[in-house]
Amino acid sequence: MTKTNQKIGFSYFTSPEFLVRKRVETWFPILRQLGGSLVVLESGFDRAIPEDVFQSAKNHSLEPIIHFTFELPLARKFNELSVLLDAYNKWGVKTVILGDKPNCKDAWPTAGWHYDNLVDHFLDRFIPLANYIAQIGMTPVLPPLQPGGDYWDTAFVELVLRGLKRRRLTSLLEKLNLSSYGYTFNRPLSWGAGGPERWSSSRPYLTSDGQQDQLGFQNFEWHQAMALRVTGKQIPVLILDAGAPGDEKLLQNQDRAIESIQLILQACRGKENGEIASEDEYPVFNGSVLGCTFSMDSLLELMKDDLSIEVLHGIFKPEESEQAKNILTNTSLKQIEHYLLLPTHESGVSDVVLNKVRPIIKILRPTIGFSLEEAMSARKVSVFPDSVVFTDEKINRLRTAGCIVDILPQSGIEIATSLQGS
Repeated sequence: MTKTNQKIGFSYFTSPEFLVRKRVETWFPILRQLGGSLVVLESGFDRAIPEDVFQSAKNHSLEPIIHFTFELPLARKFNELSVLLDAYNKWGVKTVILGDKPNCKDAWPTAGWHYDNLVDHFLDRFIPLANYIAQIGMTPVLPPLQPGGDYWDTAFVELVLRGLKRRRLTSLLEKLNLSSYGYTFNRPLSWGAGGPERWSSSRPYLTSDGQQDQLGFQNFEWHQAMALRVTGKQIPVLILDAGAPGDEKLLQNQDRAIESIQLILQACRGKENGEIASEDEYPVFNGSVLGCTFSMDSLLELMKDDLSIEVLHGIFKPEESEQAKNILTNTSLKQIEHYLLLPTHESGVSDVVLNKVRPIIKILRPTIGFSLEEAMSARKVSVFPDSVVFTDEKINRLRTAGCIVDILPQSGIEIATSLQGS
């Protein structure tokens, strides 16, 4: 097997709360520590991601990639969108992914589903944006598709590229990149390796016995094969959400998902499969993969919201984190289930703070204290915010100790509201 080192990256959390500067400054260094050099940021078309997010990415040597995951707008809205693209270009973005799973009905909530002319419908929206992105010096990327999908994904890729060729958009084709979801569907990571040339009897929605298809991690290879067929060249591809099962019903198999992620990482780092996995369990890369990214949202869901720094180190840097291995396999290391960490000053504990956290005490009955060291022995720590007492460095110490850290709102009303249904 040829050793090929691939860039590693992360699709950042999509919840808006993670774009707050404090959260960004906490998480971007962690992504870098885990080996990431790329960070994919989900964006809408109505407003820009704050500029300081891109400055933080630059400060931590992370290359930002924008992923517009919403339905592509009509061409008549181009002028207002160009302002957004100009801003992202100014802030250091070089790669833009336009859309998400347009081969699925759910991707067209406004325009509706147009199966018969879906590809032309997509191109009418894609081309103006992609042309402008290329014109201002960024790289446009075709959206990742749902493997299979309501419109067969390999057919969609081929027809999109043929449509661009038919419209004589040669310059755009030369600058275009592909993207693909690295879902495993709990199949061996080499499932479908070799693409349609090797598995020539595979047909849309019908894979006969003894054949394999693109419904696995090697999906990218099938899309590149379509590109080669149309353009005569192998178009570079970015892999997203690598190692995710790709189906909510498959998320229960946590151990297998973690093993898949670790095997993908091993391949990205150019290591031999050795004794860790049989050949059919090992992913196969080629020289035109731009990078392999892992979704923080998928990891959070996989770990059932129990996503700490130590858990991440246990997955992405197991050789450097013996403690993380223990946390992954032995939750009894934590002596306290839930700790409420409160600030205290020379004057004592504020009655105002106590009143605000009273609903937590009454409903959740946590261990209450004021000691950071004691809190580190808890599985979950709820922290009442006080930037003087609990600095970012101290909060990170909790996360490094493997704690799930929940920073409470300042408002007592917001705290009470968040507990509804608990």
